[in-house]
Amino acid sequence: MSTIRMTTPALALLGALTLSACMPMYGPGWENEHPPVAYSRDLYPGYGQVQSIEPVRHESGNSIGIGAIAGAVVGGLIGHQVGEGKGNTAATVIGAAGGALIGHQLEKQTQSEQLRIGIRMENGAYQQLIANDERIDLRPGDRIHIDRDGAIRRY
Repeated sequence: MSTIRMTTPALALLGALTLSACMPMYGPGWENEHPPVAYSRDLYPGYGQVQSIEPVRHESGNSIGIGAIAGAVVGGLIGHQVGEGKGNTAATVIGAAGGALIGHQLEKQTQSEQLRIGIRMENGAYQQLIANDERIDLRPGDRIHIDRDGAIRRY
């Protein structure tokens, strides 16, 4: 009975965290709260036009990242709450392996969401921005203004 009492809050927390990861971070009507469409301190201010937008892929190979390690720890802790004796050990190992797999997949998914935006400035200069965000609402041909803080806005 005590195993169920200890496992239920852990599983509820895991379920809540999993569902919160599925929620959109940006929705219709939120653009008024976040007027810049991109931001980078590495850009020079001025007017320009978006020339290209390309996805940036990270070649991470088969290396073990922070997501896999964190997933293994969380999965092992949750698995350790189940059973006694050899069953507890097996649940801990299975939880750690499953958590590592899920953490690795989530880390790969977040790494592939970067965009390289090429901007041709009015003076002929060319600037590039790596955006970590899928909310970027720019298209090639959009005329933009980069302010002194590095915020990019369409005009």
